[in-house]
Amino acid sequence: MADSLDKDAKFYTNSGIDKTNSGDFAGALEDFNKSLEIKPDWALTYFSKAIVFHNLQRLEDAFENYSKAIELKPDMVDAYYNRAHVILLDKNNHTDEKELKKALCDLQKAVELDNKFTDAYYYLGVVKMKLKDYKGAVNELDKVLALEPDAIHSKALKKLLLQKYIK
Repeated sequence: MADSLDKDAKFYTNSGIDKTNSGDFAGALEDFNKSLEIKPDWALTYFSKAIVFHNLQRLEDAFENYSKAIELKPDMVDAYYNRAHVILLDKNNHTDEKELKKALCDLQKAVELDNKFTDAYYYLGVVKMKLKDYKGAVNELDKVLALEPDAIHSKALKKLLLQKYIK
């Protein structure tokens, strides 16, 4: 019986992902909720549901669902990255040191789990810059550039930091 239920949960999660990809966010949420009724401990469904909320700019709901995904699957790299991104998207958090440090922790966990995650290193640089750790920011951008020497945004941000903040 459990295998049949797991199959149904997978069906609804996959359907929700398809609907998310086609922009049917209401339908996707409906499918994810059906999946969670059947299998309430599936991290992928919470992660996928968070992506819908992220797209809808329902940042608090996205944060909660990424957090639940992480609770259920602590090695879910993208959940840490996306949760940090949600914090950074919230206009109230742009200068809130406590919130920036939460984002910093999530990004550090993402690169701990995947040491080639260039986007996470880039945002680590951005967050460290916002926290006025300019040398730390350059260090993170150097990690991006070691992995992707042509990373334009990282080059530009590093140049700005070196010219404006580190003399």
